[in-house]
Amino acid sequence: MKKIINSFLYNFLILFFIYLFIFSTNNSYANTYKIENIEISDEYNANFKKEDVIDKAFQTAFKILISKITTSKDFNLLENQNLKLIKSFVESFSVVNEKFENNKYHGIFQINFNKRKILTFLRNKNIFHSRMIEKEILFIPVLINLSKNNLLLFDENPFYKNWNLDRKKQFLLKYIMQNEDLDDYKLIQERLNFIENYDFNEIISKYELNQNYIIFIVLKDSDNYKTFSKFNVSSVKSNFKKEFKYFELDNEEKVKELIEVMKIKYDDEWKKINLINSSIKLNIQLNVDSENILLVNKVEKLLNSIELIEKYYINYFNNSITSYSILSNSTPDKLINEFEKNNLSVILENNIWTINE
Repeated sequence: MKKIINSFLYNFLILFFIYLFIFSTNNSYANTYKIENIEISDEYNANFKKEDVIDKAFQTAFKILISKITTSKDFNLLENQNLKLIKSFVESFSVVNEKFENNKYHGIFQINFNKRKILTFLRNKNIFHSRMIEKEILFIPVLINLSKNNLLLFDENPFYKNWNLDRKKQFLLKYIMQNEDLDDYKLIQERLNFIENYDFNEIISKYELNQNYIIFIVLKDSDNYKTFSKFNVSSVKSNFKKEFKYFELDNEEKVKELIEVMKIKYDDEWKKINLINSSIKLNIQLNVDSENILLVNKVEKLLNSIELIEKYYINYFNNSITSYSILSNSTPDKLINEFEKNNLSVILENNIWTINE
């Protein structure tokens, strides 16, 4: 009799926890996009309203978020949305710091956007989004004066000096500048005549980031600046050229404009690598051992966080199996890779995925 009672209680608890997990899937997109360090300032006078400041923080954070998860051409179509719509995306917010100084209000905000609502908004606009992944890369800017046939590196190169001065929040790539090494200067100087074909391996190999780098070559003549980029990030390689009208190199605003154009280009290349194609619809049945409560919990948390998964729900469950129906915007290998990165193995049999630790 005691064994029967224990068995009943065990089965009841199993079913109870699974019941809780069923309802947790209603919040399968409860995870959020977090945008931090939003700085807002406003005049502190008789017309000051805290609500207006918060609204500005929402609008600023939304633009930063959209610029991080869409390419520049799509961002230009999306950046100007009405405040009511933006506020509908906000899951929560907090005022990290604020002060009143010299008749001005200064506040720092953190805004959390509902990921499910944001992604639904983008799908309705037929716009693919990119995973918001930051990446450190080695950056080597080379400036060559063609008329004098000389090389400008390090502090003589305004692109080297100014590249990281304006760290705008929307950029995902984080640039680690080349060290000021005279041996590098000599290597490049000796290869000026074929610089676009030089692979820079002797220099790149000195750095831990040697698998993720951008070489930015600027050729200056009397009419314009011809730029050539060697982009090698996460095993994706590409080369591209871009020209700019001539300006004096001591014109800091023009230098910053050129830098911003190139940073947008590089970020677009990185976003394309991480783009999620919502036109791909992969239906999966995934089974987990119901008795392993910790595993079920781990799998659900992972299903909530993987952006390749458009939606999921529990199809059925019993004492042995909890079975999920999953709609994914990816190929099977990419999704399996996401599980494996979290130390979960996938067994495929008869088109059914089974998860094990």
